[in-house]
Amino acid sequence: MKRLISALAVLAALVAVFGAGAPARAADDPSGAAQAALGWLLARQQADGSFAGFDAGASADAVFAIVAVGSDPNGVLKNGSSPVSYLGTQAASYAAKSPAAAGKLALAVVAAGKDPRNFGGQNLLQILLKTYNGQTGQYGADITGHAYALLALASAGQPIPPAAIAALEKSQLPDGGWSFDGSAATGSDTNTAALAVQALVAAGAKGEPLGRALAYLKSQQNADGGFPYSRASAFGTDSDANSTAVVIQALVAAGEDPRALRRDADPVGALLRLQNPSGAFRYQAALPDDNDLASAQAIPALLLRPFPLKTTSLPAVQAPAPAPASLPRTAGAPDAAWLALLALALLAGGLALKPRGA
Repeated sequence: MKRLISALAVLAALVAVFGAGAPARAADDPSGAAQAALGWLLARQQADGSFAGFDAGASADAVFAIVAVGSDPNGVLKNGSSPVSYLGTQAASYAAKSPAAAGKLALAVVAAGKDPRNFGGQNLLQILLKTYNGQTGQYGADITGHAYALLALASAGQPIPPAAIAALEKSQLPDGGWSFDGSAATGSDTNTAALAVQALVAAGAKGEPLGRALAYLKSQQNADGGFPYSRASAFGTDSDANSTAVVIQALVAAGEDPRALRRDADPVGALLRLQNPSGAFRYQAALPDDNDLASAQAIPALLLRPFPLKTTSLPAVQAPAPAPASLPRTAGAPDAAWLALLALALLAGGLALKPRGA
């Protein structure tokens, strides 16, 4: 009997040791799953403090994941560098890429407790304000950039022009969704629509456009409870972790409980089923590899944290004055056109005075 009790005690100890490191994928423990995913993600941090991905946006996604679990991304160090300090070295080049990049970076900077008016030597809010078109009410040329701009400005407590909200609502397609480039020919997708919903809520919008957007998102849900990029996509309609995560964030932002969406398969459960034994998330069920981006983006969704993750209240930032189209004329300094005319006149005069026989 004593041997049996001893064996059971050893077994319990082994379960406690090895089970503690296993990812919690049960539908009733999204918090444990998020912690396991973050543990896997942090082990992937690179020597300069960054996280692997296409560009600096991957490190911004890591900042969002770290903040969502309640940790400080400034303290997540590798060789003395954090993802926040790394983003500071990339601020100028990354923010210059597009309004979407500048907005995403500003959103991450506020989430990390830093000042977007002076980050990496850049005033990220002014960069966004420079992209505003007063005639269309839109920041940048596409819906993704416009939505990220609204989210970033809202996170920093900046005034958002009513025309900017109206522009986002006006670009809504008949099915209730949005396309990333604003074109009806491109067609709606869940990622852009979910980002637009979060932007509208953050900007204080209410009413019929939000209801139509939520109806569109719900129409895209698959039988497994997850969401694809688009059920009209020619590239496949399987649920993926990234799309499911961003739709969860949109539903929460709009005040809905994603777990009550369907009784047979809720999106949180669908997302949890995409977690691998390593703690990482796969992109789709049919693609079993651990995926950095899917893992980072799943974490805020599992914890039901929509954007913006944090907000602050900064004095209103003014857009920089546009550069003059040409240098102003000053007394005694004729412009190039006048000089050209004078030269032609002198040349004509010289030819007229030239002797015929020369």
